[in-house]
Amino acid sequence: MGIIKVMDENLSNKIAAGEVVERICNAVKELVENSIDANSKNIKIELINSGIKKIKVTDDGSGMSKDDAVLCFDRHATSKIKNETDLYFINTLGFRGEALASIASVSKVTLETSKNDDGTKVIIEGGNLISTTSGVSHKGTIIEVKDIFYNTPVRLKFLRSENAELASTVSVIEKIALSHPEISFSLYNNEKEVLKTTGSNELLKTIYEIYGYNVSKNMLHIKGSNYDYEIDGYITNINIQKSTKSGMITLVNNRVVQNHSIIRIIKDAYHTFLAETKYPIVVLNINTDPTLIDVNIHPTKQDIKFSKMDTLEELLFSLIRDKLNETDNLLKGYVEEKELIPSYNEYESNPLFEQKEKDVEVQEDKKVYEEVSLDFNVSDPGVEYYSKKAEENLIKPVGLALGTYLFAQSEDMVYMMDIHAANERINYEYMLNKLKNMDNNSISLLFPINIELTKDEYLTIKEYDNVVKEIGINYEDFGVNTIRILSHPTWLKEGYEEESIRKIFDLIFEMKDKFDRIKFNDRVAMTLACKMSVKANTNISYEEQETLIKRLFDCESPFTCPHGRPTIIKYPKHELEKMFKRVN
Repeated sequence: MGIIKVMDENLSNKIAAGEVVERICNAVKELVENSIDANSKNIKIELINSGIKKIKVTDDGSGMSKDDAVLCFDRHATSKIKNETDLYFINTLGFRGEALASIASVSKVTLETSKNDDGTKVIIEGGNLISTTSGVSHKGTIIEVKDIFYNTPVRLKFLRSENAELASTVSVIEKIALSHPEISFSLYNNEKEVLKTTGSNELLKTIYEIYGYNVSKNMLHIKGSNYDYEIDGYITNINIQKSTKSGMITLVNNRVVQNHSIIRIIKDAYHTFLAETKYPIVVLNINTDPTLIDVNIHPTKQDIKFSKMDTLEELLFSLIRDKLNETDNLLKGYVEEKELIPSYNEYESNPLFEQKEKDVEVQEDKKVYEEVSLDFNVSDPGVEYYSKKAEENLIKPVGLALGTYLFAQSEDMVYMMDIHAANERINYEYMLNKLKNMDNNSISLLFPINIELTKDEYLTIKEYDNVVKEIGINYEDFGVNTIRILSHPTWLKEGYEEESIRKIFDLIFEMKDKFDRIKFNDRVAMTLACKMSVKANTNISYEEQETLIKRLFDCESPFTCPHGRPTIIKYPKHELEKMFKRVN
């Protein structure tokens, strides 16, 4: 007799539960998504002991008949798809028919449901049907899940603390609420309200209800489309920054997904606006034809595949980058009074609810960047032109503080500028423009520079010989694995030629396996900009202060250095007068 046997259905459901329902938040997510698919307008989630003791979800959706109420707990029983073709046109959150069977196999479940006629009550324990009786007759569904993992103690053992489980569940419901602003969600733990949204169908209002005043005040609306995708949502300006990616919420056809490629594109779009260790808050919905995506690649349906990623990347990157470039990204040096944010469709009136404080970092970056002195020369090429932006704003220098910060003023605004960061931005855009336009004007060296390389490095330089020469670095072989630099680009700082060339070579070595010319140019400009900029505690003349302001405001993105640190902080006259109690 063979040793291979078909496992019974209850055992297979318990195994499936390990994939679909790892934690309390997974069970809550599956139950809430069923309520959404049932066209509910109000969904209430009640937890006891963060859901470890009980999870109860009540909705006002379409409800189920008696037959469906019993059948829905069978594995692979679903109303969402009927044949293989339907897999390519999935428009619902659930479709596999695994979640309820998995949850029921590891808990004690009570289901009450009705389609506005006689209600049905189903009780299941550990995957076994206990009873089917008459229940409530109001339209909708109530499902209770008690003692989850009671019959799988190993799984129960690996649950985290009640606070940790509650935090994960809150995070899940927040994301779902943002994906469906037309639905009112309320979450309670031990009879205390934790989260509530109004179902206003206004995304900005829902963002306010979840993140509070400070975040919603700094949100920027983006919207655009191409032949394959349509993107609509909100992103934060540079005044709001987080240390984790948790605030980057991406939706595809109103489904919450976690796709690494999408997160990377968003982060790339914020390049030079935010520090590498900081992340924005975004809520973006990507609408597309279901045939262009595959949601059936992860047990929890949290990841997704795109068939035309290149067109999505181009659209998403340009929408975010363009919005950031056209926005006043001046960092405020004051705290605004809390105002009531108007409803999205009624900006003239209708205040929202009380402000909720959230743990959001506001422009905090403790990283200290290396600062190497390199004099700011007013006579440098391109410095003499006058910036129209500076002229229009009539910004004039007032003086220096601590040798690091430049104070300036216009008619009704005071500015504080970080001299080094401002120089970095100027030099970064100057060199990036040279690299983009392949301005390879070079200057010959009276005393050539010899650079000794390893064999691997020597072969890499030979492989990227065209890149090196396009930059304006000309060289010749000089012995074994050694090259002699004969000339270099005119924009390298005098006295730092060898150091700069070595840094350029190091970037080629670092990127050789995945060399991208655009990213390479950016890295070169960022690396060398710091070396070319005035260091802290360096006094500059009034003429140099004026030139610095003019050049900075003529930059494409003048408000942050290439590392994402602010270059300017503004103080409106009215806010200063309030600080000094001159006005109320």
